[in-house]
Amino acid sequence: MRKISSKFMALTVFLVIFGGIGATILADVWTTESTKVPVTYKEGEFEGQYNPQDIRGSYTFSEVSDLFEVELDDLFEAFGIPEGTDGTTIQTKVLEEMYPNLPNEIGNGSVQLFVAFYKGLPAEYDDTYLPAQAKDILYTVNEKLTAEEKAYIESHLAVLPEPAGEDTAPTEAAATEEVEPLVKGATTFQQVLDAGITKAEIEEILGSAMPATNLPIKDYCLDKGLSFSEVKDKLNALIEN
Repeated sequence: MRKISSKFMALTVFLVIFGGIGATILADVWTTESTKVPVTYKEGEFEGQYNPQDIRGSYTFSEVSDLFEVELDDLFEAFGIPEGTDGTTIQTKVLEEMYPNLPNEIGNGSVQLFVAFYKGLPAEYDDTYLPAQAKDILYTVNEKLTAEEKAYIESHLAVLPEPAGEDTAPTEAAATEEVEPLVKGATTFQQVLDAGITKAEIEEILGSAMPATNLPIKDYCLDKGLSFSEVKDKLNALIEN
């Protein structure tokens, strides 16, 4: 048997790998950048349009603006993002870090809901809250909001804290310390276990076996068709007791 030299083998590997990449580039298939493409509605009136429920926390505000044709200035104003912020670098998941102590969470789910109302697309409420300043924006850009949608918006508004440095007088509501609920949009099953809730108690609330502990509870509920609001309230009630 003829022995293959190491130089010949190295050359062969080089040609196979980089020759293949070159071919895909010529075929306009290869890309060096990752692209985010939300899932679309598969049927009905909105078939083919992007579904806001697929907006992930890794999306930047600029990506949300471009993909869903929402004015970036409206997004910034609605969520209290300072003017001049680079929309290509700030991701929607940062909202939970910006507003960690609100009684009702403002996070990526709030962006999903805002975009749905903004574009007149089907919305999954799931007890998600919006910043108070989002209301006027939505009422202005979407004149077709139904009475039901407006009622939901009115009852699910969270007042964002004043920008740092502003001299504001404390209100009676602000003076009352509220206990922040543990279970929010990004809370995992492991965090609930760490808080002292047993696996059996979690499974009783879910009505099924508990999934991987690193999975966010909200993601599990959405996947299984469960009401995150109900599951969240029951878990928080156990924790408070």
